[in-house]
Amino acid sequence: MKSAAQLQPGLPAAPSGRAVPSMAVLTSPERIEALKAICPDVQDLSQMAAPDVVIRHGGGLILIEQGLAGWEQLLLLLAVEYPSTAVIVVSDHLPAHMVRTLMKFEAWDVLAVAAGAGDVMETAARLAEARSESKGVPANSVCWAFRGAVGGAGVSTLVIESAFALARLVGPGKVCLVDLNLADGMSASLLEAVPKLDLQALSAAPERLDARLLAAWCWQHEDGVSIIASPRNPEADALASAAAILRLLDVTCAAFPFVILDMPRHMMPWTKSVMAAVDQAVIVSQLTVPSLHAAADMCRDVDALRGDASKARLVLNRTLQKKQFLAGVPVGQAEKAIERKIDVTVTSDWDAARTAVNLGKPIAKVKPKSALVIDVDAMVRKFVPDGMIENAQTTRSARKVRA
Repeated sequence: MKSAAQLQPGLPAAPSGRAVPSMAVLTSPERIEALKAICPDVQDLSQMAAPDVVIRHGGGLILIEQGLAGWEQLLLLLAVEYPSTAVIVVSDHLPAHMVRTLMKFEAWDVLAVAAGAGDVMETAARLAEARSESKGVPANSVCWAFRGAVGGAGVSTLVIESAFALARLVGPGKVCLVDLNLADGMSASLLEAVPKLDLQALSAAPERLDARLLAAWCWQHEDGVSIIASPRNPEADALASAAAILRLLDVTCAAFPFVILDMPRHMMPWTKSVMAAVDQAVIVSQLTVPSLHAAADMCRDVDALRGDASKARLVLNRTLQKKQFLAGVPVGQAEKAIERKIDVTVTSDWDAARTAVNLGKPIAKVKPKSALVIDVDAMVRKFVPDGMIENAQTTRSARKVRA
């Protein structure tokens, strides 16, 4: 996705210079009048039933304003019938289930209610350009969010190892790790990466973020994993808005087939939206009674957010070696106590983890046969949708042959 062009007098243009010739809109009369002044064809949808709109305008460009009669039904129908539609939603507080719906579209964006007609047209031009550039390229990506049930559960280590395990399977340049612990994230430090995300610029104008700017904010590890992290800043949590974070994840998922999020444990304004929208919501716990109960509560909360989507996955990190299980809580007993299945257990390897941290490398590079590395690799293979690894490997092999 290219950078959006600056608005000029007259019609706004996409980065390629193309104007946006028409737009179907379900919005306020005032906004319609403002759009008509700069767009040749603005079609008012307020008098049309949602099924009729889908038939006549599905696959085109549609602007929808939250709160107007029928807006939710229209968005849901478009997501099912015409996910190729470019959708712009005007909202200051978009519900989590509608964010999840938007993630099904090939091209979409959310603008604040205060956005002017020029902002709408610039966004429309950018979406049109994005769809043109991605023609014939699969738009779907896989996004996982890891969140700790308690502090010290080892989420950042698990996220790092998962990202590199994926990269070993699908090849370099396809995996991006996003550290959303904005105030005090550890991913960059653990890998000796450069935190390049400009959170202040992102929050000031989320709509300006495109693929080119995202590339400038990425740091790539020598093993092919891209890392997006911000410099430590105690004010970062207050600075980041929900619109900024959702825009960051939208553009990242468009740029990478596999995106892994390191989520903060504490609740942020955007936590619910992200946990509701990702493909896998992974809750990380330790094998202790307090941690297990906290994890079970968090899983239930996430399940309620996700509705009909896949339920939260529960991962027990830093479990003991099998011969040491007698010293801890057996997994079967833990499942019975919290009345929930434990999806994955990851064996602790403190010595290998400590060495990797000191060297700024993933554990797999320090001790590839570690039980921890083997468990994470099995977890990644379990979570990836059927066929995605094979498709990525086939593409990678074909490129090698052509080279």
